[in-house]
Amino acid sequence: MERSWRELKRNLSTGFDWEDRSEKDLEQSCFELKKEIIPALDKRWLLKLSFHKFAPVCIPQQDGENTAFLAENTLFIDSLDYLLTCDYHHFWCCILFEESATTAIRSFLLKPVLPFEANYLEGEYMEVYKTVFNKFLLVYKKLLTFKQSETEYMSQSFGLAKLKERKLINLPIVITLAVLYQDSDLEFVNETVDIYFNDATEVEYLTKEVDFFIEQNLIILEMIGGQVCGFDESVEAVPISIEKRPAIFSLSWVYSVVNYLLCSVITSQVLFTFFKPSIEIATQKNFPFRLPYIYVNIYRDLYELLDEREEAHTQENLFKMVIQEINLGRTEFIETFHLFVSNCLDEALKHTGDSDKQEPIIENYIRLLTTALEDDYFICDYNAAHNVASQNEMFESCCEIDSTQTDFIVSCIIKLPRNKKLQELTELKKKTIESVFKEFIPVVPEEPEEDIAQPGPSRGLTELPESEIDQKIQSIMDMFPHLGDGFVLQCLESYNFNTTDVINAILEDNLPPHLSEIPFDGIRIPAEPEPEKPVLAYTGKKPEYDDALKLLNDKTDIKAIKNLVLEGIQYNYEHMYDDEYDDRFNDDVAIPVADNPVGEELQAFNPNRQGRRKESESEDEESEEETNEHSADRNRFNFCEDPAVIRARREARYRTGQAGASGSTSQLKPKGDVVGKPKGQGQDKNTLLNRQKKAANKSSRANHNRKGGAQWKRTRGMVPS
Repeated sequence: MERSWRELKRNLSTGFDWEDRSEKDLEQSCFELKKEIIPALDKRWLLKLSFHKFAPVCIPQQDGENTAFLAENTLFIDSLDYLLTCDYHHFWCCILFEESATTAIRSFLLKPVLPFEANYLEGEYMEVYKTVFNKFLLVYKKLLTFKQSETEYMSQSFGLAKLKERKLINLPIVITLAVLYQDSDLEFVNETVDIYFNDATEVEYLTKEVDFFIEQNLIILEMIGGQVCGFDESVEAVPISIEKRPAIFSLSWVYSVVNYLLCSVITSQVLFTFFKPSIEIATQKNFPFRLPYIYVNIYRDLYELLDEREEAHTQENLFKMVIQEINLGRTEFIETFHLFVSNCLDEALKHTGDSDKQEPIIENYIRLLTTALEDDYFICDYNAAHNVASQNEMFESCCEIDSTQTDFIVSCIIKLPRNKKLQELTELKKKTIESVFKEFIPVVPEEPEEDIAQPGPSRGLTELPESEIDQKIQSIMDMFPHLGDGFVLQCLESYNFNTTDVINAILEDNLPPHLSEIPFDGIRIPAEPEPEKPVLAYTGKKPEYDDALKLLNDKTDIKAIKNLVLEGIQYNYEHMYDDEYDDRFNDDVAIPVADNPVGEELQAFNPNRQGRRKESESEDEESEEETNEHSADRNRFNFCEDPAVIRARREARYRTGQAGASGSTSQLKPKGDVVGKPKGQGQDKNTLLNRQKKAANKSSRANHNRKGGAQWKRTRGMVPS
């Protein structure tokens, strides 16, 4: 493009006549025209300007914190006005070469005021924000317009590359724009999403970016749950943008957690809504299967934190904001989960008639519902917002789904106490589905208001027999078969069960406002009969302890336990210790020994515990059998034997040894004798057996004292081997 300007001539004479000269003559005489050909996008086109950044608002508003909001954002509006009024190529020169311009635009995207937060602004704060909100939308529309006219345009790929280079478009920015403007300008959001995600040159990069974004959001939800409910010992905490849970209750900290949780869920929902392939990526990462658990645990603990707090009165506005954002967060959780369910239905409809492709889709749908069924509050809230039975019918109409599984899921939901409570809210108290998420919260106690009579149909509930109520409902449904019996019942309750008034109101389309908000095809679910209360009668003597310490010190059962243990020990008390034993019994009298029934049973049951091997036949077999009789009778399982039995055994062993020592030399040698008779006289059987045993077992241990032998050699001047 050609750039032209005028400069003052350097050689201008001092005697130049300035008077009586026209403006055109002065311009030609004093200034010279200069021209230059430069590219359309060049920093030389820039004027010396400074763009101002957006000043974020502090929510909740406190005195002195938002003083700069009005003044600084007025300057920010002026900066937006300049970008809107300048021509196309000056606009792009500012975007590409003026750093303060891109910084100002990014400042609003980094800390925007989300739609639910804008409701907290009032007065001139609200007016300034509305102006910023609308003008910023116009700036981004101009930014994404790559063809202004036939002479001013650029290719979309070039413009998109420049925006990415200046960090004015990426996945977080696209999601932020969708969150801000999805309700006010859906066409702009769809256009922005198409421009960003339909870039064929970076499909792989976009997939990785979406994968990383989902993974980070799941980690954030897990960390918020850890901050509220506590971390497991095996979990490593990842730092996020909220402080650790304070030791002392802080309502401001609770608000920061609730707000951060709500923003995280909203961004995930927007991504799944406008970019459908992200649903499959999130399913692979088990994102929807973690939502019910996070939902129940976080909000349950938050309600327990807020229950009966003084801050409900001392910080009333902040407390209401916390409750409102909890309700919004619960709604967003439900809607995010529903995106995965509806995606299963869309995929099943797309593959109608192809059972092979529908089978994994149906399995995923059943898995979603069964996972949600583990957390009763979540599945009941979801069923209240999106009827599960109706969804099952839609699946049955387009594919072959196991009705046994779906019926089981619906029956489980109906039997949950939470579901019965929600039915009372939606039917008996005339609550709509949208108000379901506002129940079960710590409510600030209010003074009861006096009932004021209002004109209109009577809403008193007349007690009528169940059969008569059914007849009235059937008579109205005969005239209006498209109405549901649940809707008709509520109409009758509003008109004091007067069928004529109900029919006239329906024909004239003059129903009360609260009935117009109820689905006309609502089904009547009869209340289940209350179970009979059991009669609790306590019989017997009550325990006489008042606290846990007395309960733990109660030793009344010790005696019974001791008797039980002693009864289990099979012990013969006939052979107790007796001091007169030596006086009564002589050496020749047989000594009674206690029986061992336990040992005999074990020996009979387990062959490995049988008695010692039988000794080989020898000439002294009788003496050995006599000795073995006493040793066989020993009960090796007795922990403490009778002292009399022990003494008798020792005395018998002593007498046996004495008899062997006083015998003739013709008697048998000791048991371990391997020497035997002199060579040539023959050896008896015992000696031969002992020699065999020695030869077989001599390698199991040292047969002499090696250490002692070595020492003996050293004392005599020899070297031990």
